[in-house]
Amino acid sequence: MARKILFLMLIAGMLLGCAVAGATPQVIHATGVYVMGDNDSPKIAKDAARQEAMRSAVEQAGVYVESYSRTQNMELTEDDVRMISGAVLKVTHEHAVPELTGNVLKYTVDLTAEVDTDAIDLKAMMDKRQEMERLQKERDELKRQNEELLQKYERASGQEKREIGHRLENQYTLGQIFDECVALIQRGEQHAAITKLTKVIRDRSVTDSPLAYAYYLRGRAYYELNSDEYALNDFASAEATPHDNAIYPIWKCHRYRGLIYYDRGNYQEAYNELKWAWEASPKDDQELWNELQKADEMANRAPSRREEPPAGSGDTIEDRFREAIGNILIDAIKGELNKSKSRGYEVYRGTPRPRIPV
Repeated sequence: MARKILFLMLIAGMLLGCAVAGATPQVIHATGVYVMGDNDSPKIAKDAARQEAMRSAVEQAGVYVESYSRTQNMELTEDDVRMISGAVLKVTHEHAVPELTGNVLKYTVDLTAEVDTDAIDLKAMMDKRQEMERLQKERDELKRQNEELLQKYERASGQEKREIGHRLENQYTLGQIFDECVALIQRGEQHAAITKLTKVIRDRSVTDSPLAYAYYLRGRAYYELNSDEYALNDFASAEATPHDNAIYPIWKCHRYRGLIYYDRGNYQEAYNELKWAWEASPKDDQELWNELQKADEMANRAPSRREEPPAGSGDTIEDRFREAIGNILIDAIKGELNKSKSRGYEVYRGTPRPRIPV
């Protein structure tokens, strides 16, 4: 009897151990290496190696995400897996080591990260797929620009190399923070993203386009929380900060401002903002185009028909004739005035652009 009880306790312990193991986050180890060339900056070498390690970590995380999706009876595309993997991957430790082998100096970065499948709500993520895809495009674009700038840096020399190196160092440092914040927004941790971005905004060394992008991203986090006034304030601050759209897509402030105005029923303002966003965009976003067309349709809707005066109201035929003639003249004058106006008049830049054909 005692043996039977001991056996049952052992089985229960094994089952409990399996349950606990199932709840334990999956640990990932990834390594990135960058071989330094002549006059290369150690910081750039370390950051480039870290970016390579992160790419490897995301690929490994994809294996766990894909496996987990099958247990949830969900079919994910390759892009879905990569997008979710990048969002749920959390770096817990990293170590960078410079190594000199002969005359070759290289940086090796070892990352430890984890994927907690129990914390992944695939259905909620897929319900917000479009928004996650937008954020993922921003992450991919920033990484692509860093890679292109790194290639230019490797080919450059002298003063040009120093100038590109300075830009690249700044982009890598802030790019890592921005990438982490976008991932936080993707997985619904908006408050954590707001905290990180507020620290960036308060850092006096961060200026111009990176500062504008920090305001924009914080506005995005507020937008996801339905804190529209805070979002609008941050979008306005991003616009007021000196910037260009060469690296950071500050123009997207107009898109989300337009969506907020649309939700409020301010269709003309929504149209103006979305039109500005479309003109500033690469014009390859079908969803943005659809949003613009919908705002245009709502802004162009004819006013409700004038109510006919009730019978016996006392209006004579002469009164109605005068009213009709007056309305015709007023409509004619309005028509002439509208010829000189564009519904797409840009509120924030002052230069009207031609109307997008519908």
